[in-house]
Amino acid sequence: MFSGIVEGMAVVKAIRKDKDNIDFTLTCPFVNELKEAQSLAHNGVCLTVTTINDTEYTTTAMRETLEKSNLGELKVGDQVNVER
Repeated sequence: MFSGIVEGMAVVKAIRKDKDNIDFTLTCPFVNELKEAQSLAHNGVCLTVTTINDTEYTTTAMRETLEKSNLGELKVGDQVNVER
């Protein structure tokens, strides 16, 4: 369960558009503790971790999520609040 307390900051490393969706690649202080299929809140929006490498992870935001949040405005280098 999410507590609403920001656990850390993630930095957007890459953005890839896939039709109406966006794949975000990010890094955060606890990336080594993440697991694929884990839900992680980004600026309060729960997104599923799809892939992980040593220092980064990727998640996808669907069109409706992008329309109803600020995630569609993110740029490479931006920071987002994250909470496990």
